[in-house]
Amino acid sequence: MASIRDDIRMRWATGGMVIRLILVNVGVFLLLATLGLLETLGIPVPNPGGAFGLATSSDLHVLIRRPWSIVTHMFVHLGVWHLVMNLLILWWMGGMFRSYFGDRRTLSTYLMGGLSGWLAYAVLLNLVPGLGGGGFALGASAAVMALMVATAVYLPDLTIRLFLLGPVKLKWVALAYVLLDYAALSRGANVGGHIGHLGGAAYGLLYMQGMKAGKDLGAPIERLLDALATLFSKGTSGTTRARKARGKKRGKGLHTVHRSVDKQGRTQRAQTDEEFNAEKKARQERIDRILDKISKVGYDQLTKEEKDFLFRHGGDV
Repeated sequence: MASIRDDIRMRWATGGMVIRLILVNVGVFLLLATLGLLETLGIPVPNPGGAFGLATSSDLHVLIRRPWSIVTHMFVHLGVWHLVMNLLILWWMGGMFRSYFGDRRTLSTYLMGGLSGWLAYAVLLNLVPGLGGGGFALGASAAVMALMVATAVYLPDLTIRLFLLGPVKLKWVALAYVLLDYAALSRGANVGGHIGHLGGAAYGLLYMQGMKAGKDLGAPIERLLDALATLFSKGTSGTTRARKARGKKRGKGLHTVHRSVDKQGRTQRAQTDEEFNAEKKARQERIDRILDKISKVGYDQLTKEEKDFLFRHGGDV
């Protein structure tokens, strides 16, 4: 069990945003499965409905009671097949998108795709009652559709190989997914879901067209995420600033105070900028060597000390 936990920690630290999104989706799936099992066994579990309150809805009265569901729904799956299909596309298209645009834009596109899917779903089902729908909406489909379409718009003529079909250009794969969702609207089944998928696809198209024109539609949510990260790290930042101020007051030629902590949690002496940068460089070089070893012989061949080092400093990658 410890080995599995260690491997997950390593993947989280070094795998990039797509792996982290996959792990979050799997984690939420297992959590809901556990809560469902407890409920089946007769153990009282708070359940307001709609995937234990995490699924979203087009009903404004429901949304008022669970506004968080606008975000949480895009990480929720109740069926194994639903989860597997979405995560396969996320791994495939999200990985391709990330290789060109990085972790930051991968996350913002995933979130904005999910939000756009929800917006299309909520607005249309309220304005056009004849569409039917209702109930709850959940799943990462709109988010991964945004990543797929954005990638296809950026690399339309990239040729990929599909089972039974052979080589196909990426633009035709994305178009086929969009047309299948559009055609499914007339069947009346899961109308809200198909509208959400199309909303996510629309965002992917607009996002990449904006990028080509020099406008990043994901910038607002990236700034929001930065603000939240700053808010949560405010206490740590305040402590760091106080230490720097004390170091400058003491003098002794230390322009910036850097203090490290050993394995026993003891604070070490202050370091000069040169010492700090040299230590940081050496640490990064060792991380690179460990990652290179993983790519050649696998994670299981690392020593315990190498695994511990990677866990402690994986965030430096």
